[in-house]
Amino acid sequence: MAAKKIMSDKKDSLVASGKLFVEVQKKAYCIWEKEGKPQGKDWYIWLKAEKEVLGG
Repeated sequence: MAAKKIMSDKKDSLVASGKLFVEVQKKAYCIWEKEGKPQGKDWYIWLKAEKEVLGG
């Protein structure tokens, strides 16, 4: 249960500080490069990055 609270706190602080978009953007770019810069997978990669940033 403590891990869930920590992740919730991380999410809240990212959202509150306005850094969530930037963090997801950075993570998505890294994933995109790592996967060979595929075309047409932008939503998939964005959602994957968002999940990783938010700890899901």
